[in-house]
Amino acid sequence: MKRNILLIFSLILNSLIARGQNEEAYLKANAIHINNPERLSDSVYNLLSKFQIIMFGEMHGTNESVPFVNGLTTLFTTKGDSVLVGLEIPSNSMARFISAHTDSSIYQSDFFSQHPVSGKESIPWANLISSLNRNHKVQIFFFDLNADEKISNRDSLMAMKTKRQYEQHSTWKMITLTGNYHNRITNPGSMTSILKRNITTNICSLNMEYQQGSAFANFTHGMEIKELGSYPSTFNSTQGYDRYVMLQNPNIYYDYDGFYFIRSISPAKMTISK
Repeated sequence: MKRNILLIFSLILNSLIARGQNEEAYLKANAIHINNPERLSDSVYNLLSKFQIIMFGEMHGTNESVPFVNGLTTLFTTKGDSVLVGLEIPSNSMARFISAHTDSSIYQSDFFSQHPVSGKESIPWANLISSLNRNHKVQIFFFDLNADEKISNRDSLMAMKTKRQYEQHSTWKMITLTGNYHNRITNPGSMTSILKRNITTNICSLNMEYQQGSAFANFTHGMEIKELGSYPSTFNSTQGYDRYVMLQNPNIYYDYDGFYFIRSISPAKMTISK
């Protein structure tokens, strides 16, 4: 009996070692290092330009996703693409900005002039809108559920709003920024999964991965700073890989098509503080 237990343990250990070696090899062969997320390289363009729509999921209330989204948008427009950027914000809450398209109207819009409830009402998100608004090859749209829209399936409505934008600009690139829950391709009810079933174009779902840090968001108990972390893995523990983007190995189960990894996340400041 003891011998059998030792044999089973040995087989499990060898299997884990082999998997770790395979994951490390895949990481080193496919990860694209990022020095400055707002100035992305041609290698990132070559990796992602085959996709018409890139849907990026974040942990709300952090600082790190906005530079990547802004950098990705800048990268595509620099290469000659026009880009639609969709944000998980109710359009009615951005009425002042939609009318005026000025920096001051961003902060005067209801979404950024009231106390935060999710963590998206942050200075980084407001700054992202301001930066995108100055790029003449970018058009911004907002697709979250408005207060007067009574529907049980929020993700379905967000997907349909995004689909309408795509159909109006089908030759443009599209980038969306949402919470990572809406981005999961393994969840058939998520916004991204619904959109993939309803649009015949290449869609890539990216997640923001991290090893440690904290966020200022609503974790079911109201707005709070919460320490967060991930289980150790090859992808978040390999020395020298502190910030990179990568498409996931299709042979490994994962909730997204790929991810942007940053070692540590930090809590974002809100435009209105209590």
